[in-house]
Amino acid sequence: MSRRLVLAAASVALVAACSATGAPGDGDGAGSGTPVRGGTVVFATDVEPTCLDPAAPSQIATQILQRNVYDSLIFQDAKGAFHPWLAKSWEISADGTTYTFNLRDDVTFHDGTKFDATAAKATFDHFVDPATKAPLAGSLPFESATAAAPATLVVKLKSPFAPFLQLASFSVLGIQSPAALAKGQAALCAGGPNAVGTGPFTTAAYTKGQSLTFARYDAYNWPPDGAAHQGAAYLDKVEVRFLPENAIRVGAVSSGQAQLAANVPPVTAAAFEAGGGVRILSAAAAGTPFTAYLNTKRAPFDDVKVRQAFQRGIDIENIVKSVYAGRFPRAWSPLTPSTPYSYDSSLEGSWAQDLNLANRLLDEAGWTQKDAQGYRVKDGKRLTVVWVQNSTVMREQRDVVAQAIADNAKKLGFEVTLQGLDAGTFASRARAGDYDITDQSNQRADPDMLFNVWSSKFLATKGGANYANVDDPQVDGWLSQGLTALRQEDRPAAYKPLQRWVIDNAAAVPIYVPQYLLGASNSVQGVQFTVSGYPDSFYTVWRTK
Repeated sequence: MSRRLVLAAASVALVAACSATGAPGDGDGAGSGTPVRGGTVVFATDVEPTCLDPAAPSQIATQILQRNVYDSLIFQDAKGAFHPWLAKSWEISADGTTYTFNLRDDVTFHDGTKFDATAAKATFDHFVDPATKAPLAGSLPFESATAAAPATLVVKLKSPFAPFLQLASFSVLGIQSPAALAKGQAALCAGGPNAVGTGPFTTAAYTKGQSLTFARYDAYNWPPDGAAHQGAAYLDKVEVRFLPENAIRVGAVSSGQAQLAANVPPVTAAAFEAGGGVRILSAAAAGTPFTAYLNTKRAPFDDVKVRQAFQRGIDIENIVKSVYAGRFPRAWSPLTPSTPYSYDSSLEGSWAQDLNLANRLLDEAGWTQKDAQGYRVKDGKRLTVVWVQNSTVMREQRDVVAQAIADNAKKLGFEVTLQGLDAGTFASRARAGDYDITDQSNQRADPDMLFNVWSSKFLATKGGANYANVDDPQVDGWLSQGLTALRQEDRPAAYKPLQRWVIDNAAAVPIYVPQYLLGASNSVQGVQFTVSGYPDSFYTVWRTK
């Protein structure tokens, strides 16, 4: 007999506290006092998206801004549970390959057209279209999307895919107007009037390089199930200003020219709050932490003892505290703690710095001699490793962290050479396997992020993000098990052993958990974060004055 999982609005046990609930960080809930309608909030942000189509780019900046414009079929809360949104309920076939979404029939796009299954199908087709180049589409075993009835969307997959509901809740699959989609990829990337969704805000104006303005969509009345309020957003407008300079962006809030500032540098957060009338709201990223990946297919890191020595010889704790002024926690696992379902907390404290162990491992690996500069040598060759970084996406002083680690490693006898590369050169070097260390972090609220980082299908030498170049059947087995574990309670059995394997084999060195630090004026209330760890839409935000 066919097994069906039906999630309807009336049967949801865990509901979101508001449309922006899902805050793994502080947030400020609905705010203090009674929400006030009207007014404008100025949001000073550091990054202007290169493309405003939420499906196409991998930039967090796009997801943050366009969440205001595009709703999704379902909503994921802070604990990882899913709730109705544009879909009233959904059913999953017994084999886990067919999802039937029962849609709302009272939703309209900003252009006045009606939301229905045909519109939802168009968004899925756009997402998987090779021309869209959606970064997350490659791992989705998509077969088809069908409008079985005006309010019934059927999505068929080629194989079970446990992260599918999370993907359907993510802003990359925010539902777009078919008329807007018909304009083509260039128009969607350009945004402005071409960005048409069902979200609480419309795009009122866009001046590239300067600002993006959202205006309240007065007809909006379909927030996620369990929202703190119904109807339209509180604010009249949100003006986004692109201010890449940290001092200017933070100063804009301190002076009252803006009410919110994105990505306040950790080292200035305390001084910012000390100015009075402002505060820092924060959220931890879900996904993979900022991690140094060791190339296991090239000497000297093809020797597990050398990898373990490097991993255990670094004083990560103090480096992270020093660089980030105590605002970012040290990482212990290939997953961040706020990633739903599968984080292995038993790894915390299990591989602290141990210089005696690190030196003994290097001796056992044959690196027993040192040259005049104090670097270890073996067979006349110095223990040199090359750390390449993609300078194009450099953020959060990651180059400073790498230099601090290099200085630490020198005490063990490693010579670490740091190289900052442009995006094209970095990609070429990665594909050639011409590096010993590189780094990255990935932000998404699902342990499936590990698939892109550790699967043999995504080796860096094949153009993927498996920068450790791990090609291990056991690892692939855990990843496949995780992909097909449709019950949330079954997923840790796949992902926890994988996390332990990565640490035990020193294929990577997790360093810190990224935190989104949002500078906020005390006149702004109702700010919330998504489960992934960045600001949600402005639907719940309001001003006290």
